[in-house]
Amino acid sequence: MNERFDVIVTILELIGTAAFAASGALTAIKRRFDLFGVIIIGVTTAVGGGIMRDIVIGSHPVAAFRDPLAMSAAALISVLVFAALAVKGDLGGKALKLYDTAMLMLDTIGLGIFTVTGITAAMRSGVSDNTFLLVFSGVITGVGGGVLRDIFVNKKPEIFVGNIYACASATGAAAFLLCYGMMSFMPACMVSLVVTFSLRLMSVKFGWNLPKIQIKARQERRIAATKENLINKKGA
Repeated sequence: MNERFDVIVTILELIGTAAFAASGALTAIKRRFDLFGVIIIGVTTAVGGGIMRDIVIGSHPVAAFRDPLAMSAAALISVLVFAALAVKGDLGGKALKLYDTAMLMLDTIGLGIFTVTGITAAMRSGVSDNTFLLVFSGVITGVGGGVLRDIFVNKKPEIFVGNIYACASATGAAAFLLCYGMMSFMPACMVSLVVTFSLRLMSVKFGWNLPKIQIKARQERRIAATKENLINKKGA
């Protein structure tokens, strides 16, 4: 991969890092974390997926620790978000109304970009002939940080309960690989980003979700009672 390609990937990674760091910082601020907590959640959201990917593809030491640029940028963005909201005071009023929109857009930007850069990182590691691993690397890079963010703030991960998220990443990854075989990197990248952005945003707008089993309140009480009985029997 040539030097120009590396520059483009680095720029994309920085944009994705900034988007995910800001989404992590906003989540931590809403959960009343202090500045240190905001930085940790922001950094984790930004580099968590990349760390997971590097562990899977066997890239050691992982990129986040080999080159501290991404972690430093994520920490700086987290501090700037904290400072900007601290000047206004509490996260309320108009800021609170804009929170969901900001989170959606930042998450979508980070998801699309990191899906592409996750694939390119796997290609660099020498697994270009393994399509499944390339797609998986893109998806885990795109969604991994968000999963860690939600777990750290004691929230059900969006990937498991929300609108189409990982599926948007997987579709974007497949689109990138399909186009990359027929065109250069940037056009393939743009197609992938458009596919991921569009699918993610449309899923939110139209309420698209994967199927769930809706358990009625009576069934929930019955399940809770059964669990309690089992616990009591074990205790006895």
